Amino acid sequence: MVLHGLLPKPLPSDEVAIGQLLIHPLHPEHDGFYSQQAHAEIDDLNDYHIQLRYKDLFSVDQEGRFMANYGAKFDLGRVYRQPNLLSVIAEQMIQRTSQAPARAFQAVLEDPEAREWIQKVVSDEKECYVVVGITELKNAVFKRAKLQDAGVSNRLKEAPLERGAKVPRAVRRNSTIGLEGERHVSGVFGMDIRRVIGRITRPEEPHRLSDLGYIWSYYDIPGSKNKEQLMVGLGEPLKANDLRLMLDVSEEDVQANLDAISQLSLDAMSAAASPMLRPSSPALRGRSPSPHPAVRV
Repeated sequence: MVLHGLLPKPLPSDEVAIGQLLIHPLHPEHDGFYSQQAHAEIDDLNDYHIQLRYKDLFSVDQEGRFMANYGAKFDLGRVYRQPNLLSVIAEQMIQRTSQAPARAFQAVLEDPEAREWIQKVVSDEKECYVVVGITELKNAVFKRAKLQDAGVSNRLKEAPLERGAKVPRAVRRNSTIGLEGERHVSGVFGMDIRRVIGRITRPEEPHRLSDLGYIWSYYDIPGSKNKEQLMVGLGEPLKANDLRLMLDVSEEDVQANLDAISQLSLDAMSAAASPMLRPSSPALRGRSPSPHPAVRV
């Protein structure tokens, strides 16, 4: 089973749903709209697939973002020159897919509140997207992976992720005092998300060349004095590379630095609390003991 468009970092499972409108695919917390009116119809169009003991192989770019996934039975030629590979084993892979994305989106548009939300997004000159598929992993464990036999075979050599590994922050190992173990991650790792274009026009206005490839719907705007309409277009799925380039890595880098500083503070506290090092010891007073006890400093 192939993931939907691989996200550069996992998202919390409770923040995205099929039929949800978003202004940023990787930040559902910023703004969005979910139509309760369309919920039943959208759910009837969904197809579900569950796979136990799911295995996959991910590649990571230099900024620590997921780039692509190759499956458990990967093509050796595609991964041979990838420097940063991660193997993943998850207890479950749950995939929800709309069997008719255009119909599902049409059901959303039948909700007047959804059209009002899109109209406001258009007026604010913001981008808009709709979710029509979700791939979720339950209790996934990531490890560093390298090809054995100099890439002659598909066999992998695996090792735990090193501390400070350049990978999405959610999949790094725990770094609490004195403990290092595997981190089990649950969340949304893939989405079928479509770009949505909205414009306020007059019915007689022609389409643009850039409108090709979109599925269009047209709605009168209540109270419009110029008989304006809201035209809304549904685009093709975003690819993994499109999603990867949307991630602002500076946010991840800042958080990684804060995590490193916090860890240094915890290490210092642990050292200060050690019974081997008392507050009265010279090391904590900023002085070193004289090698000759008779000589006072």
